[in-house]
Amino acid sequence: MSLYYITNSNWTHFLQSLLRQFSIYAPIKHPPEISYWHKITNENLSEIVLDSYRALTPTKSYFFPVKEEITLEPDMKKTIILGLKQCDMGHLKTLDAMFLGGDVKDPYYENKRKNTILVSSDCEEYAPSCFCTAMESQPFPTEGFDMNLTSLRNGFLVETGSQICETLVQERSRLFQVPQEFHLNEREDIRKKMTESVIMNNKDYTWANPHDIVKNNYASLRWKDFVSTTCVECDACRLICGTCYCFIIDELGKDTQRARAWDSCQSVGYGRVAGGENPRKARFERLRNFYVCKLKNRRENFGFYACTGCGRCIDVCQGKIDLRKSLQKILTEP
Repeated sequence: MSLYYITNSNWTHFLQSLLRQFSIYAPIKHPPEISYWHKITNENLSEIVLDSYRALTPTKSYFFPVKEEITLEPDMKKTIILGLKQCDMGHLKTLDAMFLGGDVKDPYYENKRKNTILVSSDCEEYAPSCFCTAMESQPFPTEGFDMNLTSLRNGFLVETGSQICETLVQERSRLFQVPQEFHLNEREDIRKKMTESVIMNNKDYTWANPHDIVKNNYASLRWKDFVSTTCVECDACRLICGTCYCFIIDELGKDTQRARAWDSCQSVGYGRVAGGENPRKARFERLRNFYVCKLKNRRENFGFYACTGCGRCIDVCQGKIDLRKSLQKILTEP
C-alpha cells in the first residue's frame, strides 16, 4: 500500500511498542540453523534475524500445529509473525486453499489466520538447498504480507500490504520517514543480486517444467532405481514441508478430548484401506507420491506448485535425497 523508511534504532522502538499490544514470534539464529518459533521479549529483540534465509521450521507449525487439541472456542490471541520469507508466503497459499478454500472452512486455521499479522522480509542470504527461482518464485515477497521489510545499510525499507499495518505505522508515524530514491535503488540492487545468486546456486539443474517431468515419467523405473535406494521412511520430508496438511484425529484422556496431529503419506499405513489393501505398498510409490502431489496434482488443482523451493526437505533428509537431483535424473537419464 505504502513505502516507508525506518532506522534500526527506530525499528527497535517500533517493536517495543508492538510488544505491548501483540505476541510476537520471530526467527533467532542458533548455529548452524535459523529457528522458529521464539517468543520475542524486550530481552531478546537484538537476536532477531531478518536479513538471512528462511528458518528451518516451516510456517505451518504455527497455523497448523504438530498436535492441536480440538476445543469449542479457538484461541483469539492477536499475534505477529515476523521474518517470513517468500517461500513461507507461498506455503500459506497452499494451506489457505486447503483449509479455507472449500465449502466448509477449518475454524481453527481460520481463526489463527484472521488474528495473525504477517511481517515478511527479503532474503539477503541463501542456503545451498534453496531453489525458489526454479519454482516460479524469487527470494523476496511480493504479495500476501501485511508488511514487508528489506534490510538496508542503516535501517529498513518498509512496505505495507494491509490496512492494519498501515494503521500501525500511522499511529507511530514519528518513527518513520519518506523513503529516498537511493533507498529504493538499494532494495532493487539487493533483490537483483539475490535472485542472480539463487539462480547460480542451481545452475547444474536444467529442468524447467516440474509438472511435465512428473506427469510424463510417472511409470519411469528411475523412481524405484534411485529414489527408493536411500529412503529410510523417516517422514522428515513430509513433516518439514510447509505445504503438507494431512492429519489424523486422536482421542486424549479419559474425557475423550479430541486432538489432531500431523500425518505422513510416506508412512506405510497411511494409505491402507478396509480389508488391509494398500494402494502404495512399495516404498518408492510412497516417495513418488510426494513429487506427484507437490508438482503435478496441486498445480492442476490450485493453479500453482505446492513446492516453493525452500529446500527444507533436502536439509532434513536422512538419505540425502535431493528433489532437484531427482528431477534432473528423471529428465536426463533413460
